[in-house]
Amino acid sequence: MLYHHGIASSLVARLLQWRCRRGVVFHNITPARFYEGTRLAQALTAGRAQLSALAPHVEISIGVSRFNARELEASGHRNVHVVPLLVEPERFAPGEADGRFQARLERLGAPRLLSVSRVVPHKRVDDLLSLHAEVRRLAPKAQLLVAGGYDAGQAAFRALARRAKALGQVTFLGKVSHAELVAAYRAATLFVSMSEHEGVGVPLLEAFASDVPVLAFGAAAVPETMGGHGLCFDEKHFAALAEVVQQVHDDGAMRRSLVEGQRTRLEAFSLSAVSSALEVALQPGRKQVRTAAGRRRPRVAFVVQRFGEEIVGGAEAHARQVALRLSPQANVEVFTTCAVDHLSWKNELPPGTADDGPLTVHRFEASRVRHIRPFNRLSDETFGRAQDLVAEARWLADQGPTCPRLLERLSAERERFDAVAFFTYLYQPTVYGVPLLAERALVVPTAHDEPPLKFHLFADVFERPRELLCNTPEEEALIRRRFPNAAPSRIVGVGVEPLPGKAERFRAAFNVPGPFLLYVGRMEAGKGVAELLDFHQRLVAGFHDAPSLVLMGSGELKPRGTRVIATGRVDEQMKWDALAGAFAVVVPSRYESLSLLTLEAFAAGVPVVGNTRGDVVRGQLERSEAGVGYDDERSFIEAVRAVGESRPALSARALRYAARHTWSAVTTAWLDSIERSSKEGRTR
Repeated sequence: MLYHHGIASSLVARLLQWRCRRGVVFHNITPARFYEGTRLAQALTAGRAQLSALAPHVEISIGVSRFNARELEASGHRNVHVVPLLVEPERFAPGEADGRFQARLERLGAPRLLSVSRVVPHKRVDDLLSLHAEVRRLAPKAQLLVAGGYDAGQAAFRALARRAKALGQVTFLGKVSHAELVAAYRAATLFVSMSEHEGVGVPLLEAFASDVPVLAFGAAAVPETMGGHGLCFDEKHFAALAEVVQQVHDDGAMRRSLVEGQRTRLEAFSLSAVSSALEVALQPGRKQVRTAAGRRRPRVAFVVQRFGEEIVGGAEAHARQVALRLSPQANVEVFTTCAVDHLSWKNELPPGTADDGPLTVHRFEASRVRHIRPFNRLSDETFGRAQDLVAEARWLADQGPTCPRLLERLSAERERFDAVAFFTYLYQPTVYGVPLLAERALVVPTAHDEPPLKFHLFADVFERPRELLCNTPEEEALIRRRFPNAAPSRIVGVGVEPLPGKAERFRAAFNVPGPFLLYVGRMEAGKGVAELLDFHQRLVAGFHDAPSLVLMGSGELKPRGTRVIATGRVDEQMKWDALAGAFAVVVPSRYESLSLLTLEAFAAGVPVVGNTRGDVVRGQLERSEAGVGYDDERSFIEAVRAVGESRPALSARALRYAARHTWSAVTTAWLDSIERSSKEGRTR
């Protein structure tokens, strides 16, 4: 392994001569624009070119953050994994500090701002000085401490030193020992980072471990590293930030809350989290996806009943996430309908071809509208009793969406694609499309134990494609029980990439006081929402301190009740803001093939109260040990109480479990399946 590949390393040539499995561990290369006009700019440019040149010759590439992994993928690396850095909190315990050094710093005055980094352009020490100037207006005794190496002879540093001297109360500590570094962290009121290009931000994590609140500019990998904890800002308004510094200094409760949250975040960088990620990355015998120089990017068609950022639906969101994640390494075209509403299939979006970011989307009009009440009556008549193929075909025709032009176009252009991926077994485009393109078909079934799965009509969907890409072990086992002759299958699932959430922003937007349970998804009885409302009202009636219930999403069900807050549809950022503040997430549906909401809750460190009448949610809770299950009203109430009694431990386990579900592993599996589909399709 070539570790920390950076600026035009001379080790690359030596690495490529070794006859072994070769890999690279990558932090990041600072963009040359930060060093314009210097020799270092040339070395940085060469380093990035060298990273691309390595891509065809290494079998495994590891980024220490998703930010780094995206850089690797952009440079042509294929088998990319994320393995976090290991942080050992015990190395930053009070006993590790140089006591005399810490006492000397604490005598300087307060509040004390600390920065730990080399004094170089992209660390933006000039911005630290601007903040310090504003803090001193509010607190004349404020101090700025800068720990890290510098070249006193450089013109850039001399200019900084002159400005620091004019401001006053700025101390450049230079290079320090580990004991002195811990002392500096523990003497600080607030750790501050103004850096604009961090591949992970190690000092942020060291500050977390040293129990000092962190205030950091949210550029590059910083929001990912902080994971919704500490204080992250995206605009450098120094006067406003100075008021934040003063508040952290004055408000002990706020300070303690920040430190507690930061400590929780360190679970994602623990030995167990790192070793689990490494085990996945270095799995022996794993088929590696390699890129030959000049190799053509694969072409993939995605077939899904609805598609778009505005579409609410688990399978539809899943399809879009995978398509976007694959797009840097494959040409992805989407074949879908003009529908937004899955209950009617009404044509609302314009037909034709359009771009969705890097994706090409082909929309086709549905030839008929579904009338949901007659369809529901037909379902009641059909489910639970033996049916012939004619009756099943009638049900499928009414189920929809009926879109013959989509299948005609896809069949006519089949030779353009290395693989055709069908999402969700249930709908007409998949049922009739898989037999047409079986030799290159991949199916993401999103199957769960529901009445239509018993139909013989779906045998072709599960038995004829090249491969089934399942979401969970429970889904794969269910398919094998129902269709013993099913096609080869693998568990792929999805990755989870949390956005940094701000609970206060969500609470202010929807006036949400106190603790709350959160549900995100369609407002439908079939999702278990009606039952959830009943159970929650019994909880509220029996306990005066019961949490509120926040329902986030849209649908036919109109929620009402005491301490029930319905937000309607919200954007992605607001969803993560809500997750950041949730006491627990509730997953009431028993019909799930994955439960993306469960994974998102775990990624935010939030325990789950889940309906265990469904195998998938029960399996996720058992594997993660990060939630509590229920199957009736009494057990629901007990589950909420159990979360309250052990929430910190559940939260830590949630973060550990979520760390296993990376997009790099998912895209590697997809590219492997696409490559095999292409090869087998050509040799057939």
